[in-house]
Amino acid sequence: MTSRVAALFLLPCLASFAASQDSPLTPERVPDGVMQNLLIRKVNPVYPPLARQARIQGTVILKIVINKSGNVQSLQLVKGHPMLAPAAFEAIRQWKYQPYLSNGEAVEVETNVQVNFVLGPKPEADGTAGDVPRGLPPGAVASAKTTDTQSPTDSGTPKRVRVSESIMQGLLIHKVDPVPPAEPGMHIQGSVVLKAVIDKSGNIQELQLVSGHPMLVPAALEAARQWKYQPYLLNGDPVEVETIVHVDFAKPKSN
Repeated sequence: MTSRVAALFLLPCLASFAASQDSPLTPERVPDGVMQNLLIRKVNPVYPPLARQARIQGTVILKIVINKSGNVQSLQLVKGHPMLAPAAFEAIRQWKYQPYLSNGEAVEVETNVQVNFVLGPKPEADGTAGDVPRGLPPGAVASAKTTDTQSPTDSGTPKRVRVSESIMQGLLIHKVDPVPPAEPGMHIQGSVVLKAVIDKSGNIQELQLVSGHPMLVPAALEAARQWKYQPYLLNGDPVEVETIVHVDFAKPKSN
């Protein structure tokens, strides 16, 4: 009797376990910029004639799932004009990526891509699709296109890739805070924004000023030069990285 009761108790548990084993794994979410660097074939969309005639332009943003082989498996519209979306779908279905590796194994990934439809200044202009429009607002989804800094090596791995600041922050293993200017009565605060090149070993190789108060720049450069990152891996190989870093200067605390 006891064994029968135990068996009845175990059956639902085993069924639940089996169901969880059979359920598909959720694709790994990967930042747009990372997958942009793995794009090996891009097909530009054909500008819809009716949309061109109606002077409709803008950006179509899609959420896509890329399978282990690097093919686009599914697409979902996030934002975009209904007359432009079908052309974006048709083009992106043909895009091809290098497989994304996690712990050395290819995995399915989910990311966002955008396709931009831009018309020329004259009504009779054909218009272009897939180009980045000027003046994108901050936080806009990065255009999924290859970048000029990708110089492929013989192995097919780019020499340098652009990586978002948030991704590189997760790889930062040694950070030196800046020493504010020591002039009496000077309490400048704010951020110095730098474009950084990080070598394959994770060391800062180059720094270039983007913006910031002139009095803070020397201290920001001195601090950032000492930052250390884990190497950024692409297809299992370390590569040089170009990214943006912020060096923050806070107001000194009063005693």
